[in-house]
Amino acid sequence: MTLRPSKAARCQRTLADNLALFACLSALSFAPAASTVVRTGQSSPETPLSLEYHLRIVRPSTHLAEVEIDARGVHAPTLDFVLPAWSPGRYAIYDFAKNVQEFEASGADGRTISWSQRDKQTWRVEAGAAGGEIRVHYRAFGNDLNGSFSQIDSTHANLNGASVFMYVDGHKPDRIHLQVEAPGGWKVVSGFSLSTDQRAFDAPNYDRLIDTPIEISPAISIDQFTDHGKTFRVAVHSYGGEAKRPSLLTELVEGVKKIVAVDLGLMPPPDFDHYTFIFHFAPDVAEGDGMEHLNSTQIIISQPLSDAGVREALGNTAHEFFHLWNVKRLRPLALGPFDYTRENYTQSLWFAEGVTSYYADLTAVRAGLSVPADLFEQLASQIAHLETDPGRELMSAESSSFHAWFYDRAPQMQETNFAHTTISYYNKGALLGFLLDLEIRARTEGRKSFDDVMRLMYERFYEATPATYYQRGRGYEERDILQAVNEVSGSDFGDFFRRYIEGLDPLPYGPVLAKAGLVLRSSVAPGAAPSLGILTRPEATGLRIVEVRPGGAADRAGLSRDDLLVTVDNFSLVTATLDDRLRIYPAGAEVPFTVQRHAERQIIDVKLDPAPVDQYSIQESPEATPAEVNLRKAWIGGSAGQKLAVGGDTIRQ
Repeated sequence: MTLRPSKAARCQRTLADNLALFACLSALSFAPAASTVVRTGQSSPETPLSLEYHLRIVRPSTHLAEVEIDARGVHAPTLDFVLPAWSPGRYAIYDFAKNVQEFEASGADGRTISWSQRDKQTWRVEAGAAGGEIRVHYRAFGNDLNGSFSQIDSTHANLNGASVFMYVDGHKPDRIHLQVEAPGGWKVVSGFSLSTDQRAFDAPNYDRLIDTPIEISPAISIDQFTDHGKTFRVAVHSYGGEAKRPSLLTELVEGVKKIVAVDLGLMPPPDFDHYTFIFHFAPDVAEGDGMEHLNSTQIIISQPLSDAGVREALGNTAHEFFHLWNVKRLRPLALGPFDYTRENYTQSLWFAEGVTSYYADLTAVRAGLSVPADLFEQLASQIAHLETDPGRELMSAESSSFHAWFYDRAPQMQETNFAHTTISYYNKGALLGFLLDLEIRARTEGRKSFDDVMRLMYERFYEATPATYYQRGRGYEERDILQAVNEVSGSDFGDFFRRYIEGLDPLPYGPVLAKAGLVLRSSVAPGAAPSLGILTRPEATGLRIVEVRPGGAADRAGLSRDDLLVTVDNFSLVTATLDDRLRIYPAGAEVPFTVQRHAERQIIDVKLDPAPVDQYSIQESPEATPAEVNLRKAWIGGSAGQKLAVGGDTIRQ
């Protein structure tokens, strides 16, 4: 939505910027229990250990966190300590162990005991002579402020658990007691407690420990309100801005309250007593981020606390808060409990992430943070993104979900062809949620909607399922989504799923929009130049080609990525833009380009294409029937009985 360059927009930028998958991809209340060795997928009952973790922030300027783990009741000959390779919510292997240093182990008598590193992330400690107690100590480096890594510096310590805390293999279900030591005067903010002075916390298992980010800071603003009997905190860590504009904090909190009210009116009450929003306004961070957790979220805005910053923060809030239902509790089969040592594949991120993006845009309107025209604009922008993406012809929504591990902010050490072969599951998933919502409303004459699908799946796969050590609920599979849609709508959506979710058919925007009295219009940008079908970056002597669209004019002529365009018809590309040079030619003209390739220059003639259609808008149809108008109003306004008014008191600490 126009408010939010969130994870969705960020992932879309990543797909476009990374330039390059294989072209065939798309053919494609918690209680402790017996431990499960998730690494191997086999159940292996273990006697629970007494686990105590100590986190010490001693010298923040070193970017180091000191971690100590005491394991008592050890009877096995060896004990493996493992640091995750990834963090849930970010589908990329990061190998956090690369930032571990000075690992050591000792026994009950304090004597050093031997250990060995078994693989990139596993430290095996010899426990035979440890007297039933093992203490390991290590330091973890962190200087990245985002939703997956950790940052420790003189201004704060922001800890995302997977990048800092090891687990004892076979004992992830065991309870953990955490002690935090921080510099004097620093507050501790997390989903563990509403107190900023508390330093001791209990987690029912390792998964909950690392699902609770911790912000430790000498200066953090905290507001608090209640809704549906739940307490919500808004914690803001900012580098300037609020001192000059204190009203910005009020604006942020009021916006959060409206989003919370809408979602609590839409979905069943969540099973927590309190929830914490942690915001960072950090203009020196290259890229913003947002990450969902069971009873908290962390949102990083790469600009100061400003009007624009607050708008972006609220856009992220609408996305991340809806995640507390969709993906954190209602979740794909592979996503919880987790195997932290390897990729956890699912075909359903289009639903978990993309549909969440759709609801974020809808929530903004229902909360009064935007107007219907903004929603139409955002949906049209999503359509433009997909329709101008060549990967839509090669990759399905399911395939994009499955292969997220290749490109969800994953490090790229080799050139790829992602720009031509992939799509964003955020992007297409949001459009699928939108189309399914309108189609269900149309088929049921407004009696049901996608809201009912979300509630049904939440009840079936979360609320009605007994708890394991991890939490209540069991994961769903793709067929379960289709079954829920069919059950709610009373009709068969099998063909829709086969064509548009499993398959590559163009999405049916026009027919579905018409059912809500809407029309999709597309056009060429006014004054657009004929097309070469390339992306370039400027250099001292010309334009370097960084992408060539398959089947476009440049591709047909034999131009290639990395070619340097020097002149057009002997006119320099240093003194004028490419579009300015091409506007004098009609589509179909053959134009000579001076091209430098591997230090040699040659002339290549290119037959120009017409300017592409890249302008999309959704408008209300003047010919809409009363039934279509009513469907549209019900869609934008929310389900029958949904609470849209905001209540609760605000408390400033």
